[in-house]
Amino acid sequence: MTAPDVVIVGGGFVGMAAAAALAPVCRRVVVLEARAGKDPRFRGELIHPHGAAVLAELGLALPLAREGSAPVEGFAVVPGEGHPDVLLPYDEIEDMKPPARGLSMDHHAMVACLRAEVSSRSGVELYRGERVTGLVREGDRIVGVETASGERICAELTLVAEGRHSKLRGLLGIQEETRLLSFTVALLLEDVELPHPNYGHVFLGALGPVLAYGIGQGRARMCVDLPTSVEKGQAAMAKLLREAYAPFVPEPLRSAMLRAASAPAIEVCANHAIQTRRCALPGVALVGDSGGCCHPLTATGLTTGLNDVRVLAGELARAFTVDAALHRYQKRRYRFVRAREILADALYDVFRGAEGGTRTIRSGVIRYWERSARARAASMALLSGQESSLGVFIGEYVRVVGQSAYDVLAGEAREPSWSGRAASLSGLLRTSYDRIERSVVTVYEDAIG
Repeated sequence: MTAPDVVIVGGGFVGMAAAAALAPVCRRVVVLEARAGKDPRFRGELIHPHGAAVLAELGLALPLAREGSAPVEGFAVVPGEGHPDVLLPYDEIEDMKPPARGLSMDHHAMVACLRAEVSSRSGVELYRGERVTGLVREGDRIVGVETASGERICAELTLVAEGRHSKLRGLLGIQEETRLLSFTVALLLEDVELPHPNYGHVFLGALGPVLAYGIGQGRARMCVDLPTSVEKGQAAMAKLLREAYAPFVPEPLRSAMLRAASAPAIEVCANHAIQTRRCALPGVALVGDSGGCCHPLTATGLTTGLNDVRVLAGELARAFTVDAALHRYQKRRYRFVRAREILADALYDVFRGAEGGTRTIRSGVIRYWERSARARAASMALLSGQESSLGVFIGEYVRVVGQSAYDVLAGEAREPSWSGRAASLSGLLRTSYDRIERSVVTVYEDAIG
């Protein structure tokens, strides 16, 4: 049997997208998926327009639409406390071709659709129940993988698409920085309509933000962010959702949320931020969450994975050697990913609002969005992946801090006393300094790395 040009470890969403991208330029692409059946765990479901464009390029958007994917036109932030909702449409982004839409879909249905579509294409072979246990090396180069059955599958290029807890990443010796941020309770809401159809929603005011979006056929997914100190157990979590989160979700969504929270089993998953500084070595590359991930609040995981696939395929098409393409892929990937990581970290801190400084910035960013279409467009460009410059992020963050400081000094941040305003301003400056310092350090470390 002819050796494949590419072996992809992981037959999930990103692995199948990678196979679709590489099949036209490779004689044979082999995808190895460890699970024989369905992965029961909750995974990402929302894709921004940047990622949707990649799906269209790969001929995968139409199959997903036929299987019931739902359009996403932007995000609605619901601050609560009588404050009006803030709409952040994709169409306001500069240079975004209207109608700018993302999509969302039940993850298991999405992966099943991609597996059926991509594995039917010429040159793609999908093997399920094939667990990869090791790597095949020739000197310092990776030339394939070894499966649990002892079989060696050699290829010119090995792609690792195992997800955030990739075992091969460790075997490659790639260092990672991992932080447990929170937990997510994933609820499936039936027969419900969101306040703003075709928009993702972020409800604020509880112990953590609540993300909700439609997944088609009258269903919606709700992802409730819980602190790491949460009491474990089904009854305790159901009580917490009912008492600490439901009051911040408007009706009739609240009733649907409570019905879902009373189900016999509540799905809970951990939210990690995983940062790497290498995603490619001779003969091998990490794609998707295998190369790192951030808090799911910004729903950028699938979009980042699709960007990885597009960048890698483009570099392989134009480079003289695979390793030259991998070197270029690594540089371009991190230019895109760093903005996602820092934005996700900042937005999560601000929307959670656990400290005085972040609560003040939260008020400032809401007012910033309310008062300026340019501000909304700039924020959504960063969120969606249309803009990936860390310099742009820092510029927008400074503007938000300026708006927040003005609100505090003008007494618009609900601090009637001067002592309260001084405390808010102090927290604001401390928080913003820490955030900007971390961003600059990240840029410097990547530059010297």
